[in-house]
Amino acid sequence: MYSIEKELKILRQFVKPEHMDTSEGWHCYSEDEVSAAEERLHTKLPPPIREIYLYMADLLIGSNDLRPLELLHWDKDYLAFFENPDADVIAGIKRDDPSNDIYAWEETDPKDIAWEYEDDFRAAYEERDKKGQEKAVGRFQKYWEKLNANPKHGPLRIAKWKNEPRYAHTLDGYGLFLVINALCELAEMTKHNFPDEPSCYFCEVFAGHTAEYFQDLDHRIRKEFVPLSAHPELLDMEVPMQMVYARQNPDALLISQDILLILLTKTPPEQAFLENIRELTGLPLCVGL
Repeated sequence: MYSIEKELKILRQFVKPEHMDTSEGWHCYSEDEVSAAEERLHTKLPPPIREIYLYMADLLIGSNDLRPLELLHWDKDYLAFFENPDADVIAGIKRDDPSNDIYAWEETDPKDIAWEYEDDFRAAYEERDKKGQEKAVGRFQKYWEKLNANPKHGPLRIAKWKNEPRYAHTLDGYGLFLVINALCELAEMTKHNFPDEPSCYFCEVFAGHTAEYFQDLDHRIRKEFVPLSAHPELLDMEVPMQMVYARQNPDALLISQDILLILLTKTPPEQAFLENIRELTGLPLCVGL
């Protein structure tokens, strides 16, 4: 299991809070807040998970990928971090399993009431109501403590993810992948809501190209950029490219997503820089799709 702190610090530079939906006001957590959650849960969070809560919680909670730290709870021997708003399955770790593996399961809520406490917490959070948050969290946690005390209660459909590549089934790789995916979603939303701010460019060119094409593209990109991570297996793709490359400053990212290559810059780039990227990649760049 790798620390992904270095990668998250680079990616964080391209998250612009002013472009995010601030209606719910999610924030990144402090070291003290993470330590308090660990004390409550009687477990040390895996390094990649701790780092996500410290550096990217606002982005991932806002994209419905990450459970708020206050709502973390054991479901018997399982602790979920990752949420899926389109399915009943959640994902996280198994107690006393020190591996990098992710488990998925379905939470059971026999009284169908936990979601009400969660909604109360989210509403209080949005309203900056500290007492309301504490009250809702207290009810939520007591409810799960009571469920866990019942010997007949337990999660359903438990399975260990074994997908390949690594970013699809490990805590470090999957956490990093979720951040990159949420960053791309934020970029698309930014282009829609702030069309006059040229710091994000797209090109749709990947469909149908050969492995040799991607090998050559990877070689050309590395003349100006380096892979985001020193552990390339974290961001390996089916094609011979990395998922993300960073300009060494870093003042720009190149993200390979599906059939897109996305260029993100911290500030509006000069035309000469864009021309250099076009020549480097051999790809046309556009500000929207």
